[in-house]
Amino acid sequence: MKRLFDMLWVFLRKAENAIMVVSTIILVTLVLTQVALRYIFKLPLMGVEELATMTGFWMYMMGAASGSRERNHIKADLLHSLIKNRRVYSAVQTFVSLATVILACVMTHWCWNYIAWSLKSKELSPALMIPMYYAQMSLLVSAALMAFYFFIEFVDHARQAFGKPALALPKAPYDE
Repeated sequence: MKRLFDMLWVFLRKAENAIMVVSTIILVTLVLTQVALRYIFKLPLMGVEELATMTGFWMYMMGAASGSRERNHIKADLLHSLIKNRRVYSAVQTFVSLATVILACVMTHWCWNYIAWSLKSKELSPALMIPMYYAQMSLLVSAALMAFYFFIEFVDHARQAFGKPALALPKAPYDE
């Protein structure tokens, strides 16, 4: 079971990183193309901003999921300064993590409903008439990934609150 989980963890990291790299390359290419067309050749191309925005959705949302996986997302935590007992701190973090999991699940549910509405309404982008669910799907994927990662964080804090060691999650190659 641990091996299967490790394989899933590594696969998700690689998939997220691939999406972030590809979307970044596409985004930079689109912006540079538009700048060259508009300011050098004086031939602006309609719809490039729309494609860049849709690509940016995927880049930003996968970045958010990646930050949740790596636990390097922005947080304001002063509790570690106030609570010196490691198990008590882990117990408090367990409740904080549980609230985060619940909120991420609610957000995932909202994203699911939003995608369902978008599919029913056949919402299209204004210039290129691209179905909007292509970009909006990044919200659902990211929210689901964040809910999963926050659940793993919750389990990790709960284990530590009960005096067990932290989860041994697979490290990224650059962490070793």
